[in-house]
Amino acid sequence: MENNFSRIPFEQVIEIENIITLFYMELSKQFSYEGERHDFWELVYIDQGEMICTSEDNMFTLKNGELVFHQPNEFHNLAGDGEHSPNVSIITFDCHSPAMQKFSGKIFKLTADEKNLLSLLFDEGLACFRMEDENNPLIQKLHRRENSPFGCSQMTKNLLEIFLIMLSRNKIVATRTERKNYLINGINISVEVKQILDFMNERIYGSLSVKEIADMLHRSESYTKKLFTKYYPGGIIKYYNSLKAKEARRLIRNGEYSMAQISDILCFDSPQYFSRCFKQICHMTPSQYKKSIVK
Repeated sequence: MENNFSRIPFEQVIEIENIITLFYMELSKQFSYEGERHDFWELVYIDQGEMICTSEDNMFTLKNGELVFHQPNEFHNLAGDGEHSPNVSIITFDCHSPAMQKFSGKIFKLTADEKNLLSLLFDEGLACFRMEDENNPLIQKLHRRENSPFGCSQMTKNLLEIFLIMLSRNKIVATRTERKNYLINGINISVEVKQILDFMNERIYGSLSVKEIADMLHRSESYTKKLFTKYYPGGIIKYYNSLKAKEARRLIRNGEYSMAQISDILCFDSPQYFSRCFKQICHMTPSQYKKSIVK
């Protein structure tokens, strides 16, 4: 009988060579550590809360249900945001497959199927391996558990490879730049607060309401107000008026316009309201400020 069968080898697009650490931590909202750099990949998943993640010079928010990778030799750090108490899952491993570059610089929002697969991966991995000090898994030394289930090491490897292949097909992706945090006036702020500040500066010569800002963010007004008070406790409108007062001082020093004209240019409701806002912020009236200018 003629043999008409063919044998096609499996394509190995992602191959995990070694596992280095695998652990789950429940952290306080004030958690911080000095950061690290190592020559293997690190997978970080937040399944509750939010954390501030650093990769080299890029700082960004990692939210509930999101995952990020740190590639080999990339300095990275995790810190609590002071508001949420996060839970984090971390796996580090050796992999030299070119397909791993699909994960660099991206933040993945996991689907339900991906979350289930990641849960299976951790169930298998934690049944197979333990950290040397399970109360402090940042002491990174992994050991094989005694009497672990048959084939658990291979299962962990296979599940991790399958998870990575599935994740590479995920279209729910943000870049770290889109989620970047900014340091302004010595305060670490989120990209949403930066968007509010930019929006305000663009509208110095106009008017602006909390609703317009919330609509710009596609958020509710209550969320927008609460978000901004983390940066400026006085609130959105007071901060917006402080920007206008700063610009008013510049216009007064230039000497080209009257107080009424400056009020009109900066879209205050009336010269009286302009004067009241100016005094509240600068602790003097516009006329008093003009007299105080050194000639």
